[in-house]
Amino acid sequence: MSLGRVFRGALWLSIGVVFSNFFGFIYWLVMSKFVEVDVVGRAAAILSVEALITAFINLGIPIGVQRFMGAMYSRRDYEKLSQYYYSPMILLFILSLSADIILIVLSLMYNGLFSLDLLSIIFLCILIICGFNGWSIIGQSFFNATLKTEYTALTQISSSLIRLAVSLLLIYLGYSFIGLMMGYVVAGLTTSILMLTLPMYILTKTRTSFSFSINSIRDSLRAGVSSWIPDILTLLSQCAGVLGVYSIGGLAETGLYFIAFTITSAVMSFPQSILTLSFPTISGMHDGRKRAMYRAVKISASLIAPIAFFLILYSSILPKFLGEAYTGASEPIRLLTLGYLISPINAGYTYYAYAIGNYSHVLAIGLAGTIPRLLLYPLLINLYGDIGAAVTFSLGNITTLLMVIILARKMNYNLQFKEYLKIIMIPSALSVLLKFFEAYWVIGLMILSVSYFIYAKLRIITKEDLREIGESIASRQFLEKLYPYLRPILSLIY
Repeated sequence: MSLGRVFRGALWLSIGVVFSNFFGFIYWLVMSKFVEVDVVGRAAAILSVEALITAFINLGIPIGVQRFMGAMYSRRDYEKLSQYYYSPMILLFILSLSADIILIVLSLMYNGLFSLDLLSIIFLCILIICGFNGWSIIGQSFFNATLKTEYTALTQISSSLIRLAVSLLLIYLGYSFIGLMMGYVVAGLTTSILMLTLPMYILTKTRTSFSFSINSIRDSLRAGVSSWIPDILTLLSQCAGVLGVYSIGGLAETGLYFIAFTITSAVMSFPQSILTLSFPTISGMHDGRKRAMYRAVKISASLIAPIAFFLILYSSILPKFLGEAYTGASEPIRLLTLGYLISPINAGYTYYAYAIGNYSHVLAIGLAGTIPRLLLYPLLINLYGDIGAAVTFSLGNITTLLMVIILARKMNYNLQFKEYLKIIMIPSALSVLLKFFEAYWVIGLMILSVSYFIYAKLRIITKEDLREIGESIASRQFLEKLYPYLRPILSLIY
């Protein structure tokens, strides 16, 4: 597996996530200044119902199909790659159209469906059919499998900017609710058009035309169901977390938890993306899958650990950039980050099981994390509010790890715990010193960055890893010119 290509793809994927989250935050920050709270609540209800419906009708296909896309791309079988792109997308579009018809019929039969008025139902149907969170995601699956995630980042950033521009214009013209929703509609259409045309353009360059196959739909469905059930439960658990905090703690506490969750997810998006993109890559391998996945886990954990301990020590820094009112998000950030420390092990084995077609293990791992969260959210949120929600989320990672340990032993998959603990202990020891001396956060960031030097010194990060990572960011010619200046540093490290 080419770590450099995965690293480059992960970098673009995380850029898209970070900018999408940033513009999303700016969007709602700006919108809240121009529209009434009830309008925002009405729009949020539509978006929540849309996310839930599309998650149900997607059947896990956007994740499952990546296994086959990655395998076909690595074999240069572009004809079948075309089948795995077009066929599931057509199926999901038909399901979206069917869902819209059912929603319209039900709304005519029962007033106040989902507690939404007729105009809200119309916008809900438009979002579903234009592929806002639905059939267009197959395009992102295609880019993940082919490691061309710069197109995903371009799409996410473009649609976010268009949403902001359209909504601002229409709200300025006096259309508050319609302006808010039309921003999402136009952004959804932009995403769908780009996610449809860009893969078509790439396939055309390989001299591959439209191709449809029932077998590709069957394979995608079979692979997707194993992640579909846990994904639905995950979505429900996240809704339970946010809505539970809202019902018990109120709007302010809900906002703090939302900001904490958004910040933590955005910061951890890059290391997580390495594992996400390793999945379709190792799916196309015949030998060395375990070794390749462990290498991805090692790199992901090495990137996560120092960042995680920085967030744990200085959890109030990022919320302060948003304003003093958001400093209360620091404790949830700290607790959510603790859960991310073990996520590379969990994701690594899950994607390995997925890649070899062991769907029962994927399902078991997903349920091991989501069911405890669903059970614990009501209890801990009632007791501790947003803190309880953050604790519950991290506990889900621990129950997932227990299941991973059990299943990995059955598959003779070595989780490399000794090496993983070494990765964790290095920034952990540095954090104890920083806490003892109460170091300023800039100093803390510099000290924790020393972890990467120690990783290299202990050969956790090898020269080959550095070379491939370097080539993913800059050209080989540039690195060759830079090498004489870096040689003394590399000689000191290795």
